[in-house]
Amino acid sequence: MRRAPWMLPTLLVLLACGVPPGAEAPGPLPAGGPPAPVQPPVPCTVTRVVDGDTLDCDPIGRIRLLGMDTPEPAQAPFGARATEALRAMAPPGTPLLAEGDVEARDRYGRALAYLWREMKDGPVQLNWALVRTGYAVLLTYPPNVRHVEAFTAAQAAARDEGVGLWAVDGFACIPRDFRARRCGR
Repeated sequence: MRRAPWMLPTLLVLLACGVPPGAEAPGPLPAGGPPAPVQPPVPCTVTRVVDGDTLDCDPIGRIRLLGMDTPEPAQAPFGARATEALRAMAPPGTPLLAEGDVEARDRYGRALAYLWREMKDGPVQLNWALVRTGYAVLLTYPPNVRHVEAFTAAQAAARDEGVGLWAVDGFACIPRDFRARRCGR
């Protein structure tokens, strides 16, 4: 894989910090994925990144990103890396667009949404971008299945290319199995 020239200094800093090659936080958001929201989105501004698949966005409140799952904070060091990946894509102060699916909230009261960030080349869906850069895995809870095909392809590409947490066996215990105590802990 050929890296952009600006990647060398970043890679050296990450290696000095003990982050293996391929597991570095994502750079620019990847191109591709779903082209635009299907239903009218609600604008919000990031106030806090909670973990790799949850953030607070004003005025909506806490949002759980749909269609994907990231390692839990207790899955050290992978949970922290996934959180940093989301923070790099949507730091506090970032304006986003939140698009719902069939169910509006989960059992914990969090809004369920696909989050979009407007870029110069058009909107990029953060849920898909986290899967495509290897910091999240596919997790589908029907009936919220609008982008399952795009997420499936993104996960296959990330795994095949060995990017993000795929580069360091970060999904040997997928988050869902970790929460169910089937591995890890």
